[in-house]
Amino acid sequence: MTDPQRSEREQVLTEYGSWRLTADQDAPVAEEIRTLETLLRLKAEQLDSPDPGRWTEELATELLTVVVPRTVIQPREHVMDLVPTLIRFVTYLRETGRWHPASMSATEAAGMLGGLEFAALEAADDPTRRSFSTNILGHGMALGVDLEDEDELAAFMHWYNSLPDDERLALSETGRLADPVRPYDREAALRAVQAEGRAAEAEGPVAAGWPWFLPEPEDSGGALLVDGAAAEDDAHYAMNDFVQRAAALLEHIGEQPRKVTGTGALNRADSAAVLERLGLRSSPRTMWERPELAGAWVTLLDGGWLEISGRTVRRRPGPVPYVPPSADGSGAAPVEGFAEFGHAVLTAALLGKDARDAEDGGFRGMPGTIAALLVACSPQGLLMPGALPPPAEEPQIPLDPGTGEWDRTELRRLFAVRRDLDDLAGMGILDCEGRRFAGSAAVMAALVALVRDRGAEHGFTLG
Repeated sequence: MTDPQRSEREQVLTEYGSWRLTADQDAPVAEEIRTLETLLRLKAEQLDSPDPGRWTEELATELLTVVVPRTVIQPREHVMDLVPTLIRFVTYLRETGRWHPASMSATEAAGMLGGLEFAALEAADDPTRRSFSTNILGHGMALGVDLEDEDELAAFMHWYNSLPDDERLALSETGRLADPVRPYDREAALRAVQAEGRAAEAEGPVAAGWPWFLPEPEDSGGALLVDGAAAEDDAHYAMNDFVQRAAALLEHIGEQPRKVTGTGALNRADSAAVLERLGLRSSPRTMWERPELAGAWVTLLDGGWLEISGRTVRRRPGPVPYVPPSADGSGAAPVEGFAEFGHAVLTAALLGKDARDAEDGGFRGMPGTIAALLVACSPQGLLMPGALPPPAEEPQIPLDPGTGEWDRTELRRLFAVRRDLDDLAGMGILDCEGRRFAGSAAVMAALVALVRDRGAEHGFTLG
């Protein structure tokens, strides 16, 4: 399932990359596209302006001086690149006819944006423009903390929570702490967090009950309600990205064996061909760096639709034989049997991740991940909190009754579930737009199968 607004952004950014490289082969296109993707996403989510070509003076000013400082954690040199990158993007929009008629004057846009360069830097340096979590995590980034690494982030938060009250307050308000009583020591903090983890494992699981960061479920007597969950409409599967990717892999391999690499993956040429078939950016160095292919590939191997022997892979019938999504290959009017294959491959993906250890790509946040998937498959989807949700805006992190500090077990629970959801979105099982995740009736049917098979282990039952 593809969000039309997200698809349009991706297309525009892909075309921008080609346009930029035509003018300058050495341009840092990957970095510029990441910057523009963030700006366009925030413009759509925070300012209700999804059209990539619509830029008014008011929109640009609020985005660069209010929204970005409040929500984006980035080093100062990246802030300095915001305006120059946006000016180049405006030039691209104007030259390719994508400039929206309701925008500011195209000829005056570059000058107007140039005038915002100092204001954007000033706003990024102003701690009062940032949330307390952005101030705290921004200081962590300045110390060299990898905020995407769960262990590093947990270690940094362990250090933060060990500071005296006045220092924690100063850091959350200013984003700086020049001379802390206890300077940050990465190795010592990591050792402390690991020791806490070992102690928690010895005591058994402590994070139980419905996750604090999810909306409260409707009363179902502790059972998983399955009314309407069985997705019989083939269209649900034809629109699911993961099912499309599994189908593309099987169709590309065809009836003749294909060679695989020493790591049991498709080679670069075959990987690129499948990505192009799916309309995705190609040029992979290895298939394993592309979760769009790797997730479906592993599932097809686990489920018996593919078999590797020596240095070749061949198709097998699997538990449910693959049939194409439609008679003419268009994806419209799916043929009989495609829904059965789609359900089988989605179920195999969830069961496979549940059977693996976290270190091998399995789920990290069970049973909270099942709860999150239930919410994501509801009509409204699931909006996850940020890394450290501001208390006035989103659910507050529970406090440890013994210390009065954030409960680090619950914080790790949030991170683990979020990483599971990110993995599922990368595979294409869930749809993801920023922090919002959405499933479908097809995903719900696979989740029901997971709970039926292994739900008792995670405290869920069918009702």
